[in-house]
Amino acid sequence: ILFLILLFCFLFLGEGRIYVSIMNFMQSNVTLHCKSRNDDLEEHALSHGNSYEWSFYVNFWKTTLFFCTFTSQHGRGVYDIFKAHRDDMRCSSLCLWEVKDDGV
Repeated sequence: ILFLILLFCFLFLGEGRIYVSIMNFMQSNVTLHCKSRNDDLEEHALSHGNSYEWSFYVNFWKTTLFFCTFTSQHGRGVYDIFKAHRDDMRCSSLCLWEVKDDGV
């Protein structure tokens, strides 16, 4: 019975919630549009010093991916903000990103 309880917890509760925070350190505004396969987080404009945050759970197969398109006066770029296999150890439960004049 203990095995079944542990299996249920692993399969249905999974790992803890992941929190992502993106902070704009550029002097100019930046617009970001973040998505995953299942979620479109819409477009958000960040002025200097402001941040955008969201949270989610990694799927059972550990294929969760969030990517963001960043647009500023310097141009446009697309970055993988969270990749489950890459960021499991790097982020633990909190992924912090800084947007700077030279990139993310």
